[in-house]
Amino acid sequence: MRKMLAFVVVSFSVGLPLAINQPTTAHAAKWHQGTPKVLRGKWEHKITVGKGQNAFRAPEGVKITKKGFSAYSFADPFVMEKVKYQKTSKHYYTFKGIETMYSNKTYKVRIHQVGKRLQFVTYYPNGGGHYTKMGKMTAWIPKK
Repeated sequence: MRKMLAFVVVSFSVGLPLAINQPTTAHAAKWHQGTPKVLRGKWEHKITVGKGQNAFRAPEGVKITKKGFSAYSFADPFVMEKVKYQKTSKHYYTFKGIETMYSNKTYKVRIHQVGKRLQFVTYYPNGGGHYTKMGKMTAWIPKK
């Protein structure tokens, strides 16, 4: 009887902590607040603007902060705040946030990041919860 009681006590003392400390799995389909740490920072490269004698090199890039996304070029900037993100597959992220410069509407940005380079494409709202792609993926932009 003593051996049986000792066996039960040892089983509970070993098994109970293991049962309580079950790891929780992250849900990839869930929208997370902010931006992922792996993407934060400044991503920039130079582009040639103009032709001939009027040509010059201008910076084009992306700045990703804890709660925001901004893309800049020679043309108008694109600024999103109150960003949420979703990891859609390996190396692909989707950001959703409010574009604050002009429209104050919810936009989406799809980012493809491999190593120290990324590409992105922007989607604008066209009503009814649907989005339309604006252009195509950008050229690869290295991390600065």
